[in-house]
Amino acid sequence: MAYIRGYRKKTNFKGFFITIFFVAIAVLVYFIGKSEIFEHKAPEIIFEEEIGSFWNPKRNLVVTFRDSSSIRDYSITAVLEDGKKLVDVKEVVLDKPKEVTIKLPTPTIELKDGTKIKYSIEVSDWSNTNFFSGNTTNKTLNLIVDSTPPKVEMIASTFAINYGGSALFVFEVKENNLKNLFVSNGTDDFRVFPYLKKGYYATLVAWPIKNKTFSPSIVVTDLAGNKIIYRVAIVKRLKGYRNSNLKLGEKDFAKVRSMVEGIGKRAPDSFGSAPEMFSYLNEVIRQEDEGVIYQASNAFRDEFISSVPNFERFYPLKGGQVVGSFGDSRHYYFKDVNISNSYHLGLDLASVRNAPIIASNAGEIVLQKKLGLYGNTLVLYHGLGLSSSYSHISKFNLALGEHVKVGDILAYTGATGWAFGDHLHFGILIQGHFVWIAEWMDSKWIKNNISNVLQKAYKQIKEG
Repeated sequence: MAYIRGYRKKTNFKGFFITIFFVAIAVLVYFIGKSEIFEHKAPEIIFEEEIGSFWNPKRNLVVTFRDSSSIRDYSITAVLEDGKKLVDVKEVVLDKPKEVTIKLPTPTIELKDGTKIKYSIEVSDWSNTNFFSGNTTNKTLNLIVDSTPPKVEMIASTFAINYGGSALFVFEVKENNLKNLFVSNGTDDFRVFPYLKKGYYATLVAWPIKNKTFSPSIVVTDLAGNKIIYRVAIVKRLKGYRNSNLKLGEKDFAKVRSMVEGIGKRAPDSFGSAPEMFSYLNEVIRQEDEGVIYQASNAFRDEFISSVPNFERFYPLKGGQVVGSFGDSRHYYFKDVNISNSYHLGLDLASVRNAPIIASNAGEIVLQKKLGLYGNTLVLYHGLGLSSSYSHISKFNLALGEHVKVGDILAYTGATGWAFGDHLHFGILIQGHFVWIAEWMDSKWIKNNISNVLQKAYKQIKEG
C-alpha cells in the first residue's frame, strides 16, 4: 500500500504580498488626493464690480485671482474682431500667494465707441494635480467699448421749492445703454417716470422737513459704468414751522396705557414709568406707522406716462377747520421735564362727527389698515409718485385696491388711534415723504408749479 509521508499545504505568500501592495497603493492615492498639494479646486477669477457687455477702457477694472493652495501664474490677452492683439500679459507668481489682485491691463491705443474686444484670462495654481500641471480656470469677456458718459438736458422744472415742500422736474436723458437713473434731493432718492417719449422723464421731488438742506441732482449711470451727476438749479425758500410745547397730565397717561394695551406689542407694566410708555407710543409706534405708510405709498410701478397728468386742489373735508398744523415740532412735557419729541406730518381738520372724507383726485387705494398711533388709515395713490393719506378714520367706505373717482366718499372721520376728539389727520406724500400740504390745497400753486411745468414740457417734447 502506497502512502504520502510528511505532507503540508503550502501557504500562498506571493498573493498575500500582492494584495498588501495594492491596498497600500490605494491608501497612498487616497491620502495624496486628500492632500492640499494635490487639491482639485480650480482658482477663482473675481471682478470687483459686475462686468457686462459694455466697457470703458478708461475705467480701472480690478480683478482678483484666488486659490486655496496658491496662485502660480496668470495670462491675459485682448484681441479685436480682426484678430489684432492689443494686450498680451503673462506673469508667474513665485511667492505663492493665495490671492492676487491686479488692475485689468488695457490697450494703449485709443478705441472708438462700438469697438468689440475679446479678453481671455487664464489662471493656474500650484497644486500638483493633473500630473503636476495644477488646476486652471479660464474666463472670456466679450466687450463693447463705450467711453461716452450719459447726457442730461432739463426740459422744464419748478422755479422754486419751499422748505418742506415739493418740486417737479421734467428732463431728457441721452443714453442708449442706460443702467440706472434716479433723482436725489441730497439725502433721499426718487424714482422717475418715463414721460411722453422714449428718453424723457418726469418726477416729483420732496424737501422733507427732516432735511435741513436741499441739493437736487439727476444721477445717471450707463452699462459701461459711465456716470453723470447733473446739478439742478432751483431757488430754495426757507420757511418756518411752528414749535409747540405740550404739557401732559395724569389723565393723558390713562389713554396712553389703554392704547399700548390695544396695540399689544408690549405690556404696559414692562415700562419703568408712564413717561417712558408715552415716549414709546409717540416715537417707536409713530415711526412704525409712518413706515407702513411709506411702504404703501412707494408700492407704485414706474409706468410710462403717455399724457399730461392733471391734479386738482385737495379739499378732503368740506367745511373743515384746521385744528393742527403741518410741520409742527411738538415737545411733550410732564412736570416740566421734556419726555418726548415728534413732528406733526399732517394737517388736522375737524368738521361734524363722522364727516365724509371726499376724494379730490382720482387714484387707487393702496393702504386701508388699523395702525397704532394713526388709527384707521387710508392711503390713496394718484400717480407720478404722489399719494394722500387719511387717518383717525371711524369707518372705511371703499375696498383696498379699488379705483377711486373724484367726489367718491373714501371714509368717515373719527377718533381712532392717538386722537382727542373726532377729526381727520390729512397728509400729502411724495414717494413716501410727507410734504407741506398747503401747496397741494392751493389751486394757484398747483397751476404754476405743476400743471404749467407739465404743459411746457409736453409742448417741447412733442414739437422736438
